[in-house]
Amino acid sequence: MPDPMRKNQAVGRAVAVGVGATALAAALFASGRRAAAAGVVAGAGALGAAAFVPTAPLFGPSVSGGSHTTMTAALTFDDGPGPSTAELLDVLAEQDVRATFFVLGRQARAYPEVIARMAADGHQIASHGFDHGILIFRGPGYVAAQLAETEVAVRDATGTDILTPYFRAPHGFRGPATWAAARRRGYRMAAWTTGVWDTTEPGTEVIVERTSRALVPGAVILLHDADGWDADRARPQTVAAIPGICAAARDRGLRLVRFDELVGA
Repeated sequence: MPDPMRKNQAVGRAVAVGVGATALAAALFASGRRAAAAGVVAGAGALGAAAFVPTAPLFGPSVSGGSHTTMTAALTFDDGPGPSTAELLDVLAEQDVRATFFVLGRQARAYPEVIARMAADGHQIASHGFDHGILIFRGPGYVAAQLAETEVAVRDATGTDILTPYFRAPHGFRGPATWAAARRRGYRMAAWTTGVWDTTEPGTEVIVERTSRALVPGAVILLHDADGWDADRARPQTVAAIPGICAAARDRGLRLVRFDELVGA
């Protein structure tokens, strides 16, 4: 596979496309074709939203939350496994909580024993792609390869086809081929209701407070047990926040469950 496209590269290319669309719209407007100019602007805006908003429907549906009538919510973790994941599993076991891990195939190869423990502990393992590359401008073959390589990595680690058919694209960014390629391999796209930006390392108390505010029935919380761009980076603040998050859920009468249990499939 080609080198993964990073976030800044994808954003830069999207900006270039937007500039081109703006220039085209200006030319159409100057020539008196105002309806066509408005269509170009509206189309560019819709495509931008579809690419960068994880729940935008234009590039296919995403599952982002559960029922508001049941007292359940889900903790989900992206980018791992990594240096902090084993400790995170220890804390989740102490709290008797099952979570969902959207794992990178590259990291599954680096930490096969952690993947095996996730499975043994009853957590859900789902796909985050192989190398965290941004998919907006990638074709169906590239997306399929990302999914296939991750399937192999998880199967090698666990000895089973335990990877569940949910795919959360890196950063939630999607292109025209992302959903179609994932669907052909049997996946549903997964999003979230609230990201608490634990990646900025704002402090354990801040992570607990942000997550606590977001804990409502049906919520899917996005957290990170590793770093998609720095494989050796630990997430100690996120790990330290879990007891406080679990206590907040209990105080609200919420049971923390796996993503698949929350959404009913």
